[in-house]
Amino acid sequence: MKEQAFVSLIMYLHNQESQVEGTLRAIDYFFASSFENYEIIIVDDYSTDQSLSVAQSVAQKMISHVTIVNLSRKHGVEQAMFAGLNKSIGDFVFEIDNFDLTFPADVLMKIYKKALQGYDIVSASSKQLSTKSKLFYKLINKLSYLQLDLSTEVARVVSRRALNAMLNLKEKVRYRKALYAFTGYPSTKLVVETTGVRPRSWNRENVSLALDVIVSFSNIGLKAAHYMSLLFFLFSIVMIVYSLYNFIFNKNIVEGWTTLMILISTGFAGMFFIFGMLGEYLSRMLIELQDRPSYSVRSVQMFKEASPEIKHEVMVSHSEAAATKV
Repeated sequence: MKEQAFVSLIMYLHNQESQVEGTLRAIDYFFASSFENYEIIIVDDYSTDQSLSVAQSVAQKMISHVTIVNLSRKHGVEQAMFAGLNKSIGDFVFEIDNFDLTFPADVLMKIYKKALQGYDIVSASSKQLSTKSKLFYKLINKLSYLQLDLSTEVARVVSRRALNAMLNLKEKVRYRKALYAFTGYPSTKLVVETTGVRPRSWNRENVSLALDVIVSFSNIGLKAAHYMSLLFFLFSIVMIVYSLYNFIFNKNIVEGWTTLMILISTGFAGMFFIFGMLGEYLSRMLIELQDRPSYSVRSVQMFKEASPEIKHEVMVSHSEAAATKV
């Protein structure tokens, strides 16, 4: 028996034309077999290959309603996913950040069933983690004042009330994992088997996002400034004691050019570090005050569900393919 709740699926797309057709057809068949009512929202993050045109072609023959949100420029995963989340209407919303699926479709049903047990946020976490991911999540979990327990996720389902609470937060650094934790709704994760780990390159987008998350969801900047201030204060006391000792006991004291240069150099280094961190926080305050939109949309295309004949054809073809595999 199919699930009666209306669900939404948000999928992020950027330059993955080779995976679009197979992934969309598999996802469409899974949801058609498992849910009575559902919608699929694809967010194309300014793809420069044929990803968008392939998605448009496949969407015309899919069982469900499909919406394609075409962004006007490259925004990155987090901002792009918010464009899809804002358009979703499901009682439960699934989130998948990549068309290159590394998990079987039944994982989505597992996290959905877990959500029905009283959890508003359920994520599927991979057993296989890259070294870079482990280091990043270990760092942010340790530094954050939100007592986060973040990890690499391959899919997530959230209830409508948790999603609305997260969307209503005013922060401009839209990092969903941390914002969901900030809502306070019950959450859990399921560790699942995946076919591999998608390596994330150290490009400017990923590095910038990592820095934004660390600065926005932890006190590392203020703590570092306080620690540096204390360190240089202690160093100044040591230098004063050292200077007084030489003045009293060393009758042949040489001009204190070296000591003075060391003191001035380290003192200015500490001040510049503190001013840099203060400048970083001031720049983020400016971004919050400007209140610019998080994303810009070029077009939104809506595709109606397929005709009964096409639906029957799609279901039969998938059933035959499954029987062939068995």
